[in-house]
Amino acid sequence: MTAYRNTGTKFLRGRPSLRSIFGAVHPGGRTVLDAVERALDLPPAALAASRDILRRYGNMSSATVMFVIEKLLRLGARGRTGCAMSFGPGLTAETMLFHTAA
Repeated sequence: MTAYRNTGTKFLRGRPSLRSIFGAVHPGGRTVLDAVERALDLPPAALAASRDILRRYGNMSSATVMFVIEKLLRLGARGRTGCAMSFGPGLTAETMLFHTAA
């Protein structure tokens, strides 16, 4: 994840960090979430939805991020910019920015 820290701002499109937007991170495991939290300098609460989905359902492959997005929307993340991250075999990373409907 160290290399990611150096290039992480490219997908943020000028935003200083993920702290300014909400994140839906694929809960591939506690170690993955811990690494994302450290590499992107996120507060523990930033990945609470991801950790909850991991605890409740386990890792259901990269599609698990959709369960995290659903939880965030239910918690009121409407009309906001978000960042979704999924991880696959060989630690393939997929990242996208999106804006939720109001």
